Amino acid sequence: MHILPCAAALGLCICAGPVLAGSEGLGSLNPDEMSLERMVEDAGQGKTSMTVCASGYLMTKSGRHEAAREVFQRCAEEGYTGAMTWMSQLEDNGLGAPENPDAAANWNRRAADRSDPGL
Repeated sequence: MHILPCAAALGLCICAGPVLAGSEGLGSLNPDEMSLERMVEDAGQGKTSMTVCASGYLMTKSGRHEAAREVFQRCAEEGYTGAMTWMSQLEDNGLGAPENPDAAANWNRRAADRSDPGL
């Protein structure tokens, strides 16, 4: 009769699961990989990529201009010229911050200096 030891082991596993799942350093069991919030978080941590930078477009088109600014700012600092031109758009139209035509011109200048074919 090995039922009792197996039941005890199963009970231990069930009880230990929540403790292990919440343990620091083990990562997330269900990471938020493709949300716009994750893209803002990644940009804030300096993790830029084409996907992260392109997500700023979805943010600004959905009215989340402050989040778009965070993403585009980081991406522009990393040299993405498309993000520079979007920063110009946000600055020129006062999206997520007051209008700033001088900053808009500066962003366009920076993109042009990097030979952005769209300018």
